[in-house]
Amino acid sequence: MDNTVGRLQSELSPLQIEVIIGSVLGDARLECRSTGVRYPRSARVRIHQSNAQKEYVFWKYKALEDLCSKEPRKVMVWHDPKRNKDHYSWYFHTRTFPILSELYQCFYHDKVKVFPEGIEHILTPRMLAVWFMDDGSYTGSGATINTHCFSMEEQERVVKMLYGRFNIPATIVKDRTKYKIAINRRSFERLVDVIAPFIIPTMNYKIAYPRNDLAQMRWSYSEQDAGVANTSVSIK
Repeated sequence: MDNTVGRLQSELSPLQIEVIIGSVLGDARLECRSTGVRYPRSARVRIHQSNAQKEYVFWKYKALEDLCSKEPRKVMVWHDPKRNKDHYSWYFHTRTFPILSELYQCFYHDKVKVFPEGIEHILTPRMLAVWFMDDGSYTGSGATINTHCFSMEEQERVVKMLYGRFNIPATIVKDRTKYKIAINRRSFERLVDVIAPFIIPTMNYKIAYPRNDLAQMRWSYSEQDAGVANTSVSIK
């Protein structure tokens, strides 16, 4: 993973790397667009969120705009006949790039998304913030991260990474027939300390408690890109 991110740095901005990796850990996916004999030759990033997250989609698009050919588009997902209501979502995708095929190989094994080996060495607070904006939920007394797609072994690595990298204690809890990451009230305060500077205003509801003072921080895209916040990706 370290070598892949090192090569990404030669072609993408630090912010773009953080948005892409944080998103792929969450709801986004990498799509292989052409396949070689042994590995993908190119891939693209696809972002798809509900209509309620429209501003979040456009925030991601602004960060990745120079990698894209088209702006986000609105699409009807399903029609509720009982309420006679249409439900919509927003999506966009980047163009295909050979460098993203390397990232695809880190995140997918046999077309199944995995928690990449070595990601604990390069995960930044902004990557964690994007991941939480995608998959995190405030529970009223803490938070959860929807890691259902990862195996138990991978979720154990997530728990180890959260504590070792950010000093955030977490546990694995059962959610129906699968499992996810749970963060208790005290640990949630530490999580908020780490990610609040990178949470966009429309997603503040995910960190509304217990540190409302941190939730009021505002970081515009121009400030982030200019380096007001630390956008560097540290390779160890």
